[in-house]
Amino acid sequence: MATFVLVHGAWHGGWCWRDVRAVLRARGHEAFTPTLTGLGERSHLLSRDIGMDTHVADVANVIVWEELDEVVLVGHSYGGNVITGVADRMKDRLAHAVYLDAFVPADGDSSASMAVTLANPDATDADIGAEIKRRLDLTDEGGGSATHYTNMFDIPKSPPEPYRWVERRITRHPVRTQIEPIRLANGGSDGLPRTYILCAGSAGPTPFRILAERFRDDPSWRYRELPTGHDAMVTMPEETAGLLIEAAEAS
Repeated sequence: MATFVLVHGAWHGGWCWRDVRAVLRARGHEAFTPTLTGLGERSHLLSRDIGMDTHVADVANVIVWEELDEVVLVGHSYGGNVITGVADRMKDRLAHAVYLDAFVPADGDSSASMAVTLANPDATDADIGAEIKRRLDLTDEGGGSATHYTNMFDIPKSPPEPYRWVERRITRHPVRTQIEPIRLANGGSDGLPRTYILCAGSAGPTPFRILAERFRDDPSWRYRELPTGHDAMVTMPEETAGLLIEAAEAS
């Protein structure tokens, strides 16, 4: 039996892992699906004070209080930042880090800076500053950044129920976590067995497709693809769970 901790991305909540969690548990594994502060059923806690340290602590505390070891830690999208921060703090409690169409930050990176520099390696500090301003301009008084869900997640014009299910549940995201640099004192997830899973059905040169090219032939990473859009845990839960189990068995 493997123990999984599944970390959602921006605007989502632990709810998005419902079907993957069911598959993992049906196959004899344990799966925890925490919701990050300010999102999902914890959206009433949204504030401008929520930063990267808050979200890293959300997940680290699940591992501590549930007394988990040999954890397969999975991050989707923005959740890649979170699991990297968790790995930096408690690498000894982890067996494998899985990045599902996710950011893989280095020290000093943020979602905003990576969105800019992955698309344009020659980007300047001014370009990053403009992206930060754009996100702040879309933020409400409570510190919540508006979603661009319909643009990013390849939703059809007449979306089937899985997409409508997600769209009903997405919330605003604490903007500080998107623009605040992550600080990594211990190399993040470096040194752990790691898997990168690209959602190859997403249209265009997404930041995650660009990142995936770095890891495809890197012997320190396992590389896999799923033929679906960004929310693979919703659109292909059986296949997503299968790749997570495969990563656990390779640890």
